[in-house]
Amino acid sequence: MRVYFSNPSYNYRDLMKKDVKEVAKEFEAIMIKQILKEAYRPILRKKSFYQKMYYDMFLEGVSKRLAEGGGVGLARFIVESYEKNQPNKESVKEHVRSVLRREGLPEWLALIPEIESNYDPKAVSKKGAAGIWQLMPNTARAFGLRVDGSVDERLDPVKSTEAAVRYLKYLKSKFKSWLAVLIAYNWGEGNVLKHGEEELLRNPQKLPLETRNYVKRFLDLVGSDNLISS
Repeated sequence: MRVYFSNPSYNYRDLMKKDVKEVAKEFEAIMIKQILKEAYRPILRKKSFYQKMYYDMFLEGVSKRLAEGGGVGLARFIVESYEKNQPNKESVKEHVRSVLRREGLPEWLALIPEIESNYDPKAVSKKGAAGIWQLMPNTARAFGLRVDGSVDERLDPVKSTEAAVRYLKYLKSKFKSWLAVLIAYNWGEGNVLKHGEEELLRNPQKLPLETRNYVKRFLDLVGSDNLISS
C-alpha cells in the first residue's frame, strides 16, 4: 500500500508553537485519509474528476471526525511519547546552572530565563523574542543559533542556553557591572553604550519603566552587592 503525505501548511516555527495534541490529531487525520483513499482506489479509478473530488472531500471529513474521536490510537501514542521525553522545568534549570558553572558565571544568572519566560521553551514575545532566554532573532544568529523559516533554535533549551551564555560573557566584557549587563540584556547593548553605564547606574530614572522593573526584580532576588560588583 502506498501512502502519500502532502506538504504541511505551516513551517517549523509555527509547528513548535502549536499544541502537540493538535498536531498529533492532524497527523492521524492525514494517515486515516490516505489509508481510506488507498482502500477506495479501485472504485475511484472508474469515477469522473468531479466524483473523485467529492470523494476526496468526503474522506477528508470522515478522517478528521475519526481522528477527533480518538482515531486508531496513533495521536494518543504520539502525545504520550512526546510528553514522556520532554525535559521538565527543574531539569532545564539544573542544565542552565551547570552551563553557568562550567563557564565560570554566577549561578544566579539562571534567574534570567525564570523571569523572562518561566522556563517555557515555546515562549514568544510580542517583540519577537523567543525561547527560555527570550533572545531576539539577530542576537540569536550572532551567537550561533539558526533562526529562519525552517528552524528556530531559540526554542531548543540546550542550544539557546549555550548561545545565551556566550551573549552574557560578551556583555560582561563590554560593561563593568552585572547590573549594566542585565540592563543591556533587557534594553539593548546600544542603549547602554549611548547613555553610558555609570550615568545609568547613577540615574536609573533614565531607564524605561519595563527595564527598571526588570532590574528591581533582580535586586530583590540577588542583592545589590552581587549586581554592582565587577
